[in-house]
Amino acid sequence: MSARILVVDDSPTIRKVVSSILVAREYEALLAEDGQEALDLLGTEKVDLVLLDFVMPRMNGYQFCRELRANQELKNLPVVLMSAKGDKIREQFVEQTGAIDAITKPFDARGLVAVVEGALKRQEEGRAGPVPDAEAMPVDDASLLEEIRASRTSLSDDPALRRVQAAQEFAIAIERVVRSELRKLRKLPPGTDDLVKTAIERAIRPETMAALTTLLRALSYGENTREVLAGDVSVTSIAEVLQLLDLQRQSGALSVFTRDAEITLHVRHGRVDYAAWRGLSAEFLLGRYLVEGGLAKDQLAKVLENRSAGKLIGEALVELGFVTPEAARRALQRQTSELVYEVVRWKSGRFAFSVGAENPTSAKAALALETSALVMEGFRRVDEWRLIEGSFDFDDVLYPDQGAIERLDSETNLTKGERSVLAAIDSEKTIRELVGQMPQSSFEVCKILYQLLNSRLVRRKAPA
Repeated sequence: MSARILVVDDSPTIRKVVSSILVAREYEALLAEDGQEALDLLGTEKVDLVLLDFVMPRMNGYQFCRELRANQELKNLPVVLMSAKGDKIREQFVEQTGAIDAITKPFDARGLVAVVEGALKRQEEGRAGPVPDAEAMPVDDASLLEEIRASRTSLSDDPALRRVQAAQEFAIAIERVVRSELRKLRKLPPGTDDLVKTAIERAIRPETMAALTTLLRALSYGENTREVLAGDVSVTSIAEVLQLLDLQRQSGALSVFTRDAEITLHVRHGRVDYAAWRGLSAEFLLGRYLVEGGLAKDQLAKVLENRSAGKLIGEALVELGFVTPEAARRALQRQTSELVYEVVRWKSGRFAFSVGAENPTSAKAALALETSALVMEGFRRVDEWRLIEGSFDFDDVLYPDQGAIERLDSETNLTKGERSVLAAIDSEKTIRELVGQMPQSSFEVCKILYQLLNSRLVRRKAPA
């Protein structure tokens, strides 16, 4: 008899593709769009394996596994995690959830079938390994933060409607946070989740949002903070805002935020002292710039693993003698500059400038980077991005033109960065995957790819 496999993913496309692969191999596929629907289905259907997406609305993969391990009848059901963040899951969550394996999206049919067959065989032979008790599973703060991000693809252009939509999004996020904590309290009466949800939805209105936003700003920067300038990036560019702050010699914090990311520039007398961020790719981590400056990766890993809470990475590295104070400062200057270049090219989002905002890291850094120079370089990159982004698609696959490469003396005609990017092109990876794996910034990698394409050293692979 063929195995029954439950596919849990909030993407209808993924569910359809995975189920078609399984059915073609004579498996029986059952489908659920989130963890809660999967649990409801498991109450009436018997399955042999669960293929589980990790980031889903209502109940994500980690929460599903906690509920699964709390059910004595389902506790030992084998689970394979599916996620675009497969490496992170493999490192952090496979053991915590008791999953039997993990697979990274996107995957091909052969890879998926191999993982499914391996998982079923290990379960059949009793080699699946122990599963944790639900109470022993740590609280999943990372996936909770991923879950409470805004879910709308766009907000209305009508100001009144947009305020209502924003309030609804905020209420949903608060409800998810509270619900996550409620689930840890096992003795609550039935229906408590629904009562809390209703109460929060009624309490969070556009009128209360204004007061809550003011409070959040005060908590972020201190009670003496005053927001004196705010607006829409699509109307007033961040370059214009920075030039104004420079002209007026202002001091404070300029926060620029989209639905998924935020960059905060700490300004003193019009110059940029420090930049903080969230929601961006790993290319903006300070460690990357330190490694580029000569720091050994194992030294960085040692500090990241052992540094005490609250201590800055640069300070810890200097104390251990791994880098000089000058090297740490150069890396911080590079990171801050790259964040300014990044935010200057943002075409949408909101900004708010607050005076009186104090930040201990900014005070220590005191980089005093000249705003006009940063803005000019940001403009130059914006112009280059327009050329680069119009020259290829990030889903394109490139292959090296060996004949052209052999006619080129690469040691003298290519830079070290160009040689490293050229060596990574293998006729299989997409441009998006190449950008993700290279140590350089996405701008630098794309610029090199643009140059390699124009010089005919690499070419686009024809679609299969």
